[in-house]
Amino acid sequence: MSSTLSKLLFTNWHPMRWAALVIGLTLGYNWLVNSASFSGALAIFFLFQAITNTGCLAGQCAPKTAVVDSKIEDVEYEEIK
Repeated sequence: MSSTLSKLLFTNWHPMRWAALVIGLTLGYNWLVNSASFSGALAIFFLFQAITNTGCLAGQCAPKTAVVDSKIEDVEYEEIK
């Protein structure tokens, strides 16, 4: 489990992930200094996305396309009344 966690934390750091980390840390600082609860919620959101590499950072929320090699032939339909 620790190797999976370390792989998640230390690989695939692209610029958008760094930007989310910086935004999260900035909002977290604002939360601590000014007691702004909305900034705290946003900080947690951005830090979670940056640390776990989830969400729509750098277009990752697009669905994965499946490669289908076989062609479907002779599809039969039955009409139900």
